[in-house]
Amino acid sequence: MAQTAELKLPGLLDSLGALCKFAYQAALDAGLNEHTAWEIELAVDEAATNIIQHAYSAERPGDVRLVCGRDGSRFVVRLFDRGVPFDPETVPPPDLTSSIETREAGGLGMYLMGRMMDDVQFNYNPETGENELHMSKIVGTRLPEDVRVVPVQGRIDATAAPALATIVHEAAETGGRRILLDLTGVTFLSSSGLRILLLLARELKGSNGELRLCSLQPAVAEVFTLTGFTQIFTIHRTRDEALAALADVE
Repeated sequence: MAQTAELKLPGLLDSLGALCKFAYQAALDAGLNEHTAWEIELAVDEAATNIIQHAYSAERPGDVRLVCGRDGSRFVVRLFDRGVPFDPETVPPPDLTSSIETREAGGLGMYLMGRMMDDVQFNYNPETGENELHMSKIVGTRLPEDVRVVPVQGRIDATAAPALATIVHEAAETGGRRILLDLTGVTFLSSSGLRILLLLARELKGSNGELRLCSLQPAVAEVFTLTGFTQIFTIHRTRDEALAALADVE
């Protein structure tokens, strides 16, 4: 990384504040705006908390090493520890739609890390016994404060529609007036998915906002073409193209 900063602290909850503050300041020093720096801070908090609470224990203490900085069009965060290796496949997806009586709170840390960052990878080196959590966020274009990029994964159908609505509403509530849905990871889109996208676009337009889409996979793009939704939405071929367009809008 061209611009890096490093901090090593004991793997204790008392270290969380310093780790988060360090990551936040490193993001600002790299030229990121305050909201993007906050997203990175939140991802670091969730990641470090998992390391401290699950990789280490009173019987097996250790350190957390944080390395972060700008690497071209990405801001990269790397956290190292020598605790128990972590398998992300063992964590079920969080429940985002159930009522207060039935909702389980598990899995939210991993979910938030995935929402805040564009790429999250867990690696274990058996030779050194070191775990590495590698996260990165695309920050090539400095965006206005009212723009939010929301990556979407998996299917957008009747089951997933409520969760998608929740995500977009959260982005709007944090100041996002113009919201870009990055559909790179979307593999399936149904009429129910189209309906929720249309409703969300109408909501944003009603409050002088806008919903844009980018990076549609071929099967998803075909559904938009067949239904004429390409005439309703502003759709960009890539995220970089979309970010450049949003940065130019007054």
